[in-house]
Amino acid sequence: MMSRPEQFIDEDDSFAIDSPFDSNTATKQPDLSGSIGGRLGSGAGGSSAGPQSLTSNTLPGGYHTNTLDEPILTTIGRDFSKVGRKTIQVLYPKGRNDALQEWDLWGPLFFCLSLAIIMSFLAPDQQASAVFTGVFALVCIGSCVVTLNCKLLGGHVSFFQSVCTLGYCISPMAVASLVTLLAHRIFVTLPVVAVAVGWSISAAIGFLAGAQLANRRLLAVYPICLFYICIGWIIIIS
Repeated sequence: MMSRPEQFIDEDDSFAIDSPFDSNTATKQPDLSGSIGGRLGSGAGGSSAGPQSLTSNTLPGGYHTNTLDEPILTTIGRDFSKVGRKTIQVLYPKGRNDALQEWDLWGPLFFCLSLAIIMSFLAPDQQASAVFTGVFALVCIGSCVVTLNCKLLGGHVSFFQSVCTLGYCISPMAVASLVTLLAHRIFVTLPVVAVAVGWSISAAIGFLAGAQLANRRLLAVYPICLFYICIGWIIIIS
């Protein structure tokens, strides 16, 4: 009976399996430091440099301070101070060449809500919500329409900067509505609203003078006048 032939493996032909615990056969790990180590570690010439601090020029959005680590009350206080300063520039427009260049929507939202709330108090109880919605929508949509009209006429002005300017110029109208709420007399309301309308129109036209509309200025001024006159008329008939 023939036996099955045995297979012999020569010792020279054998292969070895690398053990993960063998330091001699372990695969060398690639250097993953790359440019990150170069940025955070040593610079040119081998000199080490510390982490670079953020400056006002490197902060996005034009902010001059880093607001990530400061208290929330500090941030709110600074925002309210900016709103107050821009409101004073509208109510007392003197030296306003750089006014409202840094646009924000907190001030316009505040004056829009204030005007809508006061007008809802002047309306009958069953119409308060409708008056609030109507005034709020009129201010928001009217500001956007006036801004788009200025842009279509070739005005060199930012969309949100124009909306911000028109919103801040509503502040005299909010004051007029407050006077109307306190004094329900037509001989008091009419002159106050007339002065507020003229004040708002003059401030808006003055701030938007840098739009460079050339001979199309009248086409841009007419919607602005119509916008504030409509708001003033709503205050009078309330």
